[in-house]
Amino acid sequence: FTIIALLFETPAWAEYERPSYKVVLKEDGLEIRDYAPTVAIETQVLASRRDAAGEAFRSLFNYISGDNTARLEIPMTSPVAQTQAGKGPGNVSGKWAIRFFLPKNLSDENIPQPLQKDVNIVTLAAQRFASVSFKGTQNDKKVARYTAQLREFIALKGYRVAGEPVYAFYDPPFVPWVLRDNEILLPIRKVETQ
Repeated sequence: FTIIALLFETPAWAEYERPSYKVVLKEDGLEIRDYAPTVAIETQVLASRRDAAGEAFRSLFNYISGDNTARLEIPMTSPVAQTQAGKGPGNVSGKWAIRFFLPKNLSDENIPQPLQKDVNIVTLAAQRFASVSFKGTQNDKKVARYTAQLREFIALKGYRVAGEPVYAFYDPPFVPWVLRDNEILLPIRKVETQ
């Protein structure tokens, strides 16, 4: 009954603030979006892709719960974002950057500094991304399938991939895995014609 209720009710976590973007193109569940500049808190962990967000969550959650110089509690936002932090093909270092986005009502001068040395404030520039959304878990097989689909879409639309994938998790851990919303985003640039 709980799962059925969750399917038909608007969950409380659906109201979490998300980074601002404008949809440039939408086709068959795939999108090209222009994201506005945003500020996030970030920590890096040495872990597998599947385990990284779980390992980093506590440090980031502590920051928004008041473990910062202002002892300010900051509302949770969505998604939790994960991208490779290592340099070079295949993320040789094995490090992942995990991010919580800060609410837009926090101006640069009002953002409290983290008290934990492994948590940093990062400013992310405006960027165009291609995205694909899906439900369930982000297992390796599903990630490979959706990433291939997204890369094909990017090429067909005259773009090229311009950076590492961003894996976005939209739901809190207590949401049953079959109901979880996920995205894969790839930064893109228009292919220059000669």
